Amino acid sequence: MRSATARSAISPDQIREQQLVKLRAGLAEVLATNSFWRARLHDIHAWDDFERLPLTTKSELLEDQAAHAPFGSNLTYPIERYVRLHQTSGSSGDQPLRWLDTAESWEWWLRIWADHVYRAAGVTAADRVFFAFSFGPFIGFWSAFGGAEKLGALCVSGGAMTSEQRVRNMLEVGATVLMSTPTYALRLADVANEIGVDLSTAGIRKTIHAGEPGASIPATRDAIEAAYSATSFDHTGMTELGPTGHSCSQRDGIHAIESEFIFEVTPEGELVATNLGRWGMPLIRYRTGDRVVVSREPCSCGSPFMKFAGGMLGRVDDMFTVRGVNLYPSQVEDIVRRHPEVSEFVIEHRRVRQMDEVSLLIETSLAKFPSDRLEADLRQALGVRLDCRVVEPGTLPRSELKSKRIVRLFD
Repeated sequence: MRSATARSAISPDQIREQQLVKLRAGLAEVLATNSFWRARLHDIHAWDDFERLPLTTKSELLEDQAAHAPFGSNLTYPIERYVRLHQTSGSSGDQPLRWLDTAESWEWWLRIWADHVYRAAGVTAADRVFFAFSFGPFIGFWSAFGGAEKLGALCVSGGAMTSEQRVRNMLEVGATVLMSTPTYALRLADVANEIGVDLSTAGIRKTIHAGEPGASIPATRDAIEAAYSATSFDHTGMTELGPTGHSCSQRDGIHAIESEFIFEVTPEGELVATNLGRWGMPLIRYRTGDRVVVSREPCSCGSPFMKFAGGMLGRVDDMFTVRGVNLYPSQVEDIVRRHPEVSEFVIEHRRVRQMDEVSLLIETSLAKFPSDRLEADLRQALGVRLDCRVVEPGTLPRSELKSKRIVRLFD
């Protein structure tokens, strides 16, 4: 792996040249044996050829897996060549997608974690990495676990544990790195407070988060860092794509790992990605559903890769409208997390007689929380009024996976 200084000397044009070489080499075998892509693709000689390829959607993949159960027709090799099966979380309400990896493509996952994600966060072989995750069929932190092994770090599974057991286990084994969703990191901090444990003195020096945009939202990141006295980093990826990006020392966005993916952005701001190392079950020009803003400004960390400013700004289909103003859950979260008394929240979106009505349901540690103050902060920052309603503790759902921030209750 080159140093940050050496990497920064690579120009965007050189990155593009390397991407095209990898793409052409990988597609040669895909076009010969993969029936899903053979029906959709053609030979790629230059970027003009690539840009004429159709975009791929999740619904097309789901339809293909339904028609060619159980794994679909996106298989470059005989089934005996594959060594791992994972699936998407199904958090969006869709049928989960099954995804297979060969030994080679799984090694690609682990290398990206070791050489990019962990290196950017300053994780080393001397660390003890605790994975607060159940390790089910959802890919979650499976690849992160393997990447930490590849790095030489001590890996500690938090599977099949309660939140309290995870808190105590982190302390008992001397964990120095926590891997979890940002919401669950805050949940563990709440549990620690309930049982009289101060996580800020526990020795955790880094936290790395995925599954939600929270670790790139300043107020959420600040809350996690205060709870653990650690430095928090964001990571992005998808079961069907691979590990796509990470935050860096500057922590003002996500570096897209352009050595392993081709990234495009639609006029509407949706991220489109092509992986360049998962040829057993590849994705070409895949619409991720994530909304981003790209920056090509040089980064002080030395990375040559473009940055998604502010991280993943939200899901394209998570947008909601209040009095004509388009909003995303991440914008609301940035304001809510500035109120540490709020332990959990959900945006309730109703449509009554063709009118959008949006309320913020919150749980709080205070007997009498000044919801009018939060409403004023939201109105000042967002330009619209959101009604805040305090609910009983334990009312709102909690998960170690992706938190569902919007509940839609349409007539």
